[in-house]
Amino acid sequence: MKLNFIIISILAIYMLFSLSTIFSIGDIDAFYKQIIFWSIAFLIIISSQFIHYDSILRFPYLQIFYLISIISLIALFILPSKERIWFNISGFAIQPSEFVRIIFISSLAIFISKHYNLLKNYFFLFLSFLITSPLTLLIFLQPDMGMFILYFLTWLFSVLIFLSKKQIFYISLILIILFLIGWFFIFKDYQKERILTFINPERDPLKSGYNLKQLRITIGSAGLLGKGFGKGTQARLGFLPSSKTDFILASFIEERGLIGFLIYVILFLIFLRTLLFEGNLIKDPLGVCFSNILVIHFGVKFLLTTAVNLGIFPIVGLAIPFLSYGGSHLISDSILLSIWHNFRYK
Repeated sequence: MKLNFIIISILAIYMLFSLSTIFSIGDIDAFYKQIIFWSIAFLIIISSQFIHYDSILRFPYLQIFYLISIISLIALFILPSKERIWFNISGFAIQPSEFVRIIFISSLAIFISKHYNLLKNYFFLFLSFLITSPLTLLIFLQPDMGMFILYFLTWLFSVLIFLSKKQIFYISLILIILFLIGWFFIFKDYQKERILTFINPERDPLKSGYNLKQLRITIGSAGLLGKGFGKGTQARLGFLPSSKTDFILASFIEERGLIGFLIYVILFLIFLRTLLFEGNLIKDPLGVCFSNILVIHFGVKFLLTTAVNLGIFPIVGLAIPFLSYGGSHLISDSILLSIWHNFRYK
């Protein structure tokens, strides 16, 4: 089974973007750790020529991993930790929700591949949500709003293509009602504040509005060609929070400018197109569903993180695919691509 040259090439370019931006920010420890994470990611993808990662979707492996996913998410509420989002082990932060994405997408792919002709039936539509809702609910309760939105939108757009316009209209009404219920009875104060601050940044410029203000300053000062490698000020001097994680795209744009941003976008669109085009050649119905959901998942994540980094969407906290510092998202993405590769080149 040969590796897809286009995907490998794009990942290699993103690796250079990621490593150079982290190095430029001045976090050398994170730079060396990211080299390790990228090495593991490429090793996983290369090993997909010999290891059948798509076995994860088969009985009984998926059921076992589903149970492990539930236990790992529950453990975040039980074990002593300052955060309910990750485990800290020997200086490395492991975020279970990133790895749970693999089981979430796999479970949804299995259900849709078996029942896609029945999804117009409200019972099966609800069942498609119910089968993944334990994972989604636990992530919502952490609370990790960014991952919750990513999971929910992945499910939503995966089933919308099977529905009629009338059903889409009804679902839209339900979502509006659920949002209003969440706003008045579920959302925490800081979550409401992020949305209100996004609408009016001057509402609290020194606290809840600080991140958004610095983000827009970073983007606005980049220009066409950027400030140049190692010459960024907002990220390097610490004015931009989370400059190597949630806002690394803004850090990248500050140094590479509009041209660098367009290169990033074009490469990602080529990446998605390759997955979509090559996915059409998969013969296994389960593989086809997995491929389509994977494209939707990466597309949603790309749009969300890009909009947040451009300051045109409320800050939700999501790792930027193939750019952000961290091993959890990078390794889990490499496993997802390895599963896709196994289906494509069977």
